[in-house]
Amino acid sequence: MNKNLENLEYIFEKLIETTQNLEKSHELLKQKISYLEAKLENNRKYLENILNSITNGVCTIDLNLKINFLNPAAKKILSIEDYQDKSLKDVFNIDTKNIDEVLDYFNKREVYNIKLDSINNRKLKINASAVYDKDLIIGAVLVFEDITKLEALELENKQKEKLATLGQMAASIAHDIRNPLASIQLFVSLLEEDESDKKEIIKNININIKRIDEIITNTLLISKKVIAKKEQIKLNELIEQIEKEVINKLVTYNVIFVKNVQPVTVVSDVNLLRSIITNLLTNAIEAAKTSVELFVSVFNNKLVIIVKDDGCALNDTNTIFEPFFSEKKSGVGLGLFIVKKAIEALDGKIKVFNVKKTIFIVKINV
Repeated sequence: MNKNLENLEYIFEKLIETTQNLEKSHELLKQKISYLEAKLENNRKYLENILNSITNGVCTIDLNLKINFLNPAAKKILSIEDYQDKSLKDVFNIDTKNIDEVLDYFNKREVYNIKLDSINNRKLKINASAVYDKDLIIGAVLVFEDITKLEALELENKQKEKLATLGQMAASIAHDIRNPLASIQLFVSLLEEDESDKKEIIKNININIKRIDEIITNTLLISKKVIAKKEQIKLNELIEQIEKEVINKLVTYNVIFVKNVQPVTVVSDVNLLRSIITNLLTNAIEAAKTSVELFVSVFNNKLVIIVKDDGCALNDTNTIFEPFFSEKKSGVGLGLFIVKKAIEALDGKIKVFNVKKTIFIVKINV
């Protein structure tokens, strides 16, 4: 009996000892779990801070091509706040059926153009990678950067390089042309002394020599800052001179010319005004089907020049004033660029409208 009690006491002691050990183990396990949870939370926050801090956009999608994460940079680039229930197609407007097609689509393109709305477009450089759980693909991650401004800067630098080269070439050509032009002008002045019936012809030669010199001056506008030299100008006389210059083109293209010019005197730069109107008229004549209209007047201390043609609408009114842009097969793409520089030199503005007719409206302070 005593022996049984001793055995029972021993069993209870061992049970108590085991229970205490289990409680200690449980406490240690709780501490370890708390430590691991804290470490996991710290790692999660660290990863979240990284994703929130990087300037590249990060987008993750699941196997159903549903977006399940966008970092702040991605939201900003894509102009999206709420991405819940949005698919890859909703945001990137691509028609892919699975992850493999997504990876193939993006990794074949160096630059992806995304249209955010009717006005804003973005150029994105995207890297797409599969997300694995062991050996199974469970989704994909897209890492992208907005290179819109970078490409615009690169294009601007290329244009500046072209303009610098063209400016040097223009200066060289201008120098080479002006030398023989000066000789021609000298010989014409000698002919003027001859009392003959050829004086009218000589007068026209002189006018055209002067015009060639003005064209050279305008060509040099490409490469240097334009400074306006203002003087009094009779608008009707200026337009008559310009009409004589474009008359051959009007005949060649079989275009009717309609003009409405207010007979007033303004103070401006005659060469710059001539360059503006001549270039706009030349483009209009070449684009017109049947007619070109020119309206020139002064309103509220502004010289208003309107040029209309009934040709086809312009494809892109945003880039027509950029150098070397032309919708004509034989165009160099400098006419409207020179027009814009001349208008800016006169503290003016130009707008273009495509409403059945192509309409250029110029307003210059006078």
